[in-house]
Parts: sequence; C-alpha cells; structure tokens
Amino acid sequence: MKNKGLVIVSTLSLIIALAAIQILPGQIPVHFGLNGEADRIGSKYEVFIFAAEIIVVSVIGILLRRKFERDSKNAADEKTASHAAGNARICVVVCTAQNAVMLGIEVIFIAIGYNGLQDLQGSSGELYCSVMCVLFGILFTVLGNILPKVRMNGLIGLRTTWSLKNEEVWARSQRMGGTLTFFGGAATIISGIVLRGFPSIIVSAIIITVIVAAAVKGSHQIYIDWEKENNNE
Repeated sequence: MKNKGLVIVSTLSLIIALAAIQILPGQIPVHFGLNGEADRIGSKYEVFIFAAEIIVVSVIGILLRRKFERDSKNAADEKTASHAAGNARICVVVCTAQNAVMLGIEVIFIAIGYNGLQDLQGSSGELYCSVMCVLFGILFTVLGNILPKVRMNGLIGLRTTWSLKNEEVWARSQRMGGTLTFFGGAATIISGIVLRGFPSIIVSAIIITVIVAAAVKGSHQIYIDWEKENNNE
C-alpha cells in the first residue's frame, strides 16, 4: 500500500483524539502567551483540529502522488518517467514526516490539557513551545536530506524563477536549499533545547526566515554562475 504511512498516522491521530476527549476535562488550555502562561481556555474538542490537519495533509500527499504517477505513466522517455516516479515517492515521505510531527504536537497538547486548569503558570507553555521547535527542527533536517532528490517540476521543491530555468540550475538549487534546510533544522532543534518558552519560537521563526531568504538569493546566484559558465564556453 503506497499510502500506508499516511493512513497509519491519520488513523492514529484520530484514535488518540477520540480517546483524549474521554479523559480530558471539559475546558483545557489551548493557547499560551509570551510568558509561557495559558492565555486562552477552550473546549477539549479542539484536539480534533490536529486530526483534521493531518487528514488534510494526507489527502494532499495522496493527490500529489497520483499526479506524479500519471506524469510518470504518460512521460515521453524513461528518464522523465523515472523522475516523476521519484517525486511521487517523495511527496508521500514528506507528508508522512510532516504528519508525524503534527502527531507529536497533538500528544503534547493532550498531555498538557490532561493537567486541566491546575498548571497555567508557565511551565506547560514553555514545554509546548520547546517541543514544537524540536519537532519542527527534526522535520527540517528530514526535508534537507530529501530536497536534493527532488527532480525538476512545478509543484514541489525549491521553486524560483531561476531554479526552473533548466535542470542543471534546478539540481544545484535543490542541493543548496537542502543544505540550508538541514542546518537550519539543526539550529531550530538547538533553540528548542537551549531556550525556554516563547523565545525559542521567535528564534526559530528568525532561522526559517533567514533560510528562505538565503535559499532564494542562492538560487539566483546559482543561475548567474550557470549563465557565466555557459557564456564562457
């Protein structure tokens, strides 16, 4: 079953949410402020938001896989077919990894909610923020390893005006973007471990912003370098 990972994580998320509402108090902390303390109390049924998000991502992953599989089947040559088939597999892996991270956050959210309204003085919020940073950092390191394997297409990967010029610029851009994403993920993990609470979120957001800006700029520079190389031949 090609979508086994997506189906398993989606089903597990829904089962966990269904089990959680049986043990959670009616009202739980659902949002935390800058100081790490809960600043909004909501219904325990909000745990289903995670399951819904995971299911949506799973559906997107399945649709993308089918799209690339059709492209592979209708490809004019073996190379194009192989590249499209590879992208189909990557879509499933990436969406499964993203859902696994969301499942981890769901479990932490439920664990904090299980404490009811007794622990609202910062420790729960700090834990939630730190765990989020670590989990998303792990996701970025996974994406960093996968990005160089993405073949040229118009849907996934580091897609810029310059990376889409040709396959050589595309491949170089993905390798560069993968490296930035991997080390950005490692930095995000460190921020989640070293910093406590909302500061770890702020630092992680800055890291992601820098990664995106550097990747776009890097892709442009790669294209410029490629043009120089070909003009000198």
